[in-house]
Amino acid sequence: MIMMKERDITNVDKMFAVMALLVPVLILNINTTFAQEAETKGTTTVMTNNALPIHIEEHFLQGQGLTVMDPGEASDEGVTTEDPINSSMHLFFAGNISAYVFQVDPGRVRIDGLPYDEYVHILEGRLILTPDEGEEMIFETGDHFIVPEGYTGYWTMPEPYREFVIINTIEQ
Repeated sequence: MIMMKERDITNVDKMFAVMALLVPVLILNINTTFAQEAETKGTTTVMTNNALPIHIEEHFLQGQGLTVMDPGEASDEGVTTEDPINSSMHLFFAGNISAYVFQVDPGRVRIDGLPYDEYVHILEGRLILTPDEGEEMIFETGDHFIVPEGYTGYWTMPEPYREFVIINTIEQ
């Protein structure tokens, strides 16, 4: 057992009292700094450790201000295209989930085992999902659906297509 002198206990108590006062101030300053950074960067991808809400701005949902992606780059593991497809996106958040708008020209994509669960809200166009084992499913503007991890099949966009997507990024 460690014996402390009365003077040492008093200094320790004072140190804890100061820390108790400073920690909330530090946390407030950190969150304020993150919020100020978010304001100066607009709603472009701001990934922080704070717990501030992220506004999903309407102009991105309408396809305005999206970042053009390189059609030659592969997207996700297990996803292949028959031909390069022009696409653009805006990432709102990346953490335990990712939330983004994705816009693509007409095309067809092969998915061999989707690596995550995916919530989709179609903002424009039509989507035809053709699972390897199952019936073709057609989704249109305004439809919401979930594609579960492990989905294997085709993802066909017969016309210009835009979606709001939320994916689970937590590895199982």
